Amino acid sequence: MEKDKKRKFAHAISIRIALPALLTVVLFVTATFVIILPSFKENLLARKREMLREMNTVVWDMVASYERMERAGSMSREQAQQTALNIIRDIRYGPVNKDYFWVNNMQGLLVMHPYRPDLRGEAVPDVRYPLGKNLLEEFVKVVKNQGAGYVDYRFQWQDDVGKIVPKLSYVRGFTPWGWVVGTGLYIEDVNVEIGLIAKQLNAIASVILLLVSFLAFYMIRHTVLADRVRRIIWEERERLLTALEESRERFRSLVETTSDWIWEINAKGVYTYSSPKVRDLLGFAPEELIGKHLVDLIAIQEVERTSRLFRKLIDSRQPFSGFETVCQTRDGRIVVIEKNGVPVFADNGALLGYRGVSRDISERRHALEALKKSRDALHNSLEETVKSLALAAEKRDPYTAGHQMRVDRLACAIARELGLDEDRIEGLHFAALLHDIGKISLPSEYLAKPARLSAQERAIIKCHTEVGYEILKDIPFPWPVADIVHQHHEHLDGSGYPQGLTAKDLLLESQILTVADVVEAMSSHRPYRPSLGLETALSEVRAGRGTLYHPASVDACLKLIAEKKVDLSAAAW
Repeated sequence: MEKDKKRKFAHAISIRIALPALLTVVLFVTATFVIILPSFKENLLARKREMLREMNTVVWDMVASYERMERAGSMSREQAQQTALNIIRDIRYGPVNKDYFWVNNMQGLLVMHPYRPDLRGEAVPDVRYPLGKNLLEEFVKVVKNQGAGYVDYRFQWQDDVGKIVPKLSYVRGFTPWGWVVGTGLYIEDVNVEIGLIAKQLNAIASVILLLVSFLAFYMIRHTVLADRVRRIIWEERERLLTALEESRERFRSLVETTSDWIWEINAKGVYTYSSPKVRDLLGFAPEELIGKHLVDLIAIQEVERTSRLFRKLIDSRQPFSGFETVCQTRDGRIVVIEKNGVPVFADNGALLGYRGVSRDISERRHALEALKKSRDALHNSLEETVKSLALAAEKRDPYTAGHQMRVDRLACAIARELGLDEDRIEGLHFAALLHDIGKISLPSEYLAKPARLSAQERAIIKCHTEVGYEILKDIPFPWPVADIVHQHHEHLDGSGYPQGLTAKDLLLESQILTVADVVEAMSSHRPYRPSLGLETALSEVRAGRGTLYHPASVDACLKLIAEKKVDLSAAAW
């Protein structure tokens, strides 16, 4: 009986020791596969989503830099867009370096896809809907509603057209060009990573299960080993805490040693964090900035403008880049700081503030100003050179002094009335000043002859447009100046000279110049006749409207003169 009691007692003790151990194993497995692994998957996917957004932002910023080049005039839109597309097409990343970027437009048509160039200009079918839905319309819808965002869908596996798999992409609109820039990851890649982790956890869980079972059996006879087990657990815990601290320290070192100033502000613009880089940029210690408002660092003369722009940014609740602020350092120096930031929101959607990076762009600003001065100097030099050439031509024909200047004034006024951009008007300006440069080669007695010219003499005079073209064709103007000069005596119906071109072959600038030249020439004195008067000149272009002369240019000319917005009196150089 006593033996049975001892056996039952021993069995009870065994159960009491083994049961908590077994429950621990069950809880461990449950926590691992019900809580930890799903949570890790969500965190991994969140990091992947953030990576997509950051990668997209890098490419978006690159596109924005080419758009700024376009606006600055250093590249045409076509050059800027093609250069950006070439760069985007070649960008790869990911585990096997096959993840990519694509571009579609706001009409739901593909602009560029590195693996499907055959779809350019086409809608991309959504494989989830066999009735012909366009996948790109989902991207456009997200951009229209949010400006940027994530989209779940199915698409081909990298460059394997026959394999369709789930995919998550981040798209962001680029408004100036009407583009949608996107990149994505395959859910299968995330599942593969999770599968590897699950395998490792299975192996670890199995080992722990066997170990705990063995310890539970062993602890019945050797409870003294419990202290050793506890010591092992504490050592493992300490190792994990140490690893966590090391990880935090690495992140802190990365933030504090980067070459850019990293900061955080709340929704009121008050700094809540500053990396040490601010000491190099502005001379302040990081802790000195905590509690200061953004405008506290702004130079006095820029406070009002910066406050207004900052409030506009805050109200927009959107990411911003290239926000320039003129700041005053601790020692009184003025520096130009460029800020880029993203909004931070609470779970309920309330704006908590902004987090971003800043850098000193003072040298870049100075370089741009120097470049502008150099450009202006070159422009002035070109202006004076062209005026000198035009004046040289007028020296050969003193009776028409001021003709080219007056034609220039009228032609540019007509162009502005028609809505031409300033760059084309500038090209027309130079062509108008040089339109009679070819007369420099004509006999002076023809130019000053007080009587009507003979047919042979008129034929020689008409050669001045071709001579002018030959003089100007090899000069690298950024505008078709030589062609405009060559065509300024052509008519819409082909009755002009020297080539007998018709309307479809004529530059708009040359058609404008023709109208201005006829009006000025007929209303001015010539060696062989007195001025025919402004009304006669206007009657001539009115009569030839649509047959000889460009209709819109004639209408603009008549309006400008009727409203006395152009003065055709003699002009001095």
